[in-house]
Amino acid sequence: MATKTISIDQLRVGMYVAKIDLSWFQSPFLRHARLIEETRQIQKLRRAGAKHIVIDLSRGDDVEPASPLDSLASSQEIALAPGRLAPKSPPKSLAQLNEEYAQALVARKQLERSVHSVFSSISEQGSIDPRLAAEAIQEVSIVTRTLSNSAIFMALSQQRAGDASLSRHALSTCTVALVVGQSFGYNPLELQELATAALLHDIGLIQIPDAIIQRSANTSDPLSAHDRQLLQSHPRAGILALERQGGFETRVLQMIADHHIRLDDSGYPQGAKGEFTSERSRILMIADYYDELITGFGGASPLAPHQALQRLFRESREGAFDQTILSRFIKLIGIYPIHSHVQLNTKEQAVVTELNPSALHRPVVTITHTPSGHETPAPLVIDLSDQKNATPERMIDKVLDAPEQARSASSSQAA
Repeated sequence: MATKTISIDQLRVGMYVAKIDLSWFQSPFLRHARLIEETRQIQKLRRAGAKHIVIDLSRGDDVEPASPLDSLASSQEIALAPGRLAPKSPPKSLAQLNEEYAQALVARKQLERSVHSVFSSISEQGSIDPRLAAEAIQEVSIVTRTLSNSAIFMALSQQRAGDASLSRHALSTCTVALVVGQSFGYNPLELQELATAALLHDIGLIQIPDAIIQRSANTSDPLSAHDRQLLQSHPRAGILALERQGGFETRVLQMIADHHIRLDDSGYPQGAKGEFTSERSRILMIADYYDELITGFGGASPLAPHQALQRLFRESREGAFDQTILSRFIKLIGIYPIHSHVQLNTKEQAVVTELNPSALHRPVVTITHTPSGHETPAPLVIDLSDQKNATPERMIDKVLDAPEQARSASSSQAA
């Protein structure tokens, strides 16, 4: 492969990018390697801070003197871009976001009760109560249509580390899958089937001993071959239970069967081919795995949302997950979701209040606490992607853990 390193100013349409000098967090693209087909792709790289680009000469154009028309197109792109964008609603204040998040927490409690009733019915009666399941799915659907994605994501992810509850995992997976499915424009029947599969995808685990489930991802005390085989039988066990009961569409059963398959065939059951899975099955794969990562399912170490996305990104690049769906998911949630409490490199504490779609690692934040930990006299809004002449330039240093976040949220609400 013949390559050449060029500056961002030399990049133009027709070149094939092999590598850029940005980490995955900073990149505006899910995959670095790509053919440049539009000038706006160059502008996204420029805004993200890319300085040097490695181009593949065997797959795209070499450097040539830029024509006046290319330069004009680039300048026109910058000038016209705001006018071509869909109207953007005004950013919400911290007080509005706090109220929105409070509503999402109330909704979470109600949804937890509804989904818990479904799983209690399964444990007690050995079968699913169709009425309870339908009611729970309808409630989740209403919440995803009426509350913001950011508030829903954050409300579902808080205080979940070490959470082994199947009903809360089912709720989170169902909600995330619905939000992603809605973004793809699925019709009501398709969304209903996706939600049903997501809600019931792990009912086969009810037949697996808790000790096996709790150790399934513990690398220091791995399962025996027999126990692992038993664990990996749960998708099939769930399907058999639903088939015996009847009334479930084949498409729902197929999504449940597929939820541990990987596109590179690294998942299970063995012999299943990821290339034959449907788009909705691939949404369920990602929604299920994301919640497992943030909860530390099976004895693994729980990850913060941005760490879970980093893991998903890495595994998708290795071929395990659908990169188009993951890209949509990341755009919806953000690397640092709105409502996240963070500490900046300046030691200031802040709340993420708005996403930057072209620079997800640099959202808009509202600073609430000084480096010494005192509340700011007036919250200061900073766009981390636009800090001209700022010294030092602020950036997110870490996401605050649950106790720190709870204290910061309480202080902000009190203010």
